[in-house]
Amino acid sequence: MKTKLIKFMLPAFAIVLAFSFAFASEGETASQIAYYNHPILGVQSTMVGSECGQGGQIACQFNGYQLYAEPALSTELRKN
Repeated sequence: MKTKLIKFMLPAFAIVLAFSFAFASEGETASQIAYYNHPILGVQSTMVGSECGQGGQIACQFNGYQLYAEPALSTELRKN
């Protein structure tokens, strides 16, 4: 009886442990605030991921509006 319980509980415990480690080791995504100029509401802010930076070739956009690094709208955010 004792060996049946161990043979059943050991794999079940290993699976539960694997699931807990999978969720515990989730990587943290870096996000930053970006700004865009809305024609009616003015300068608005939004959160973007780390893929948008100051170097790159493709413009970072939010709902079709160019994103900028600061509220003065002078430094465009771009991605590779």
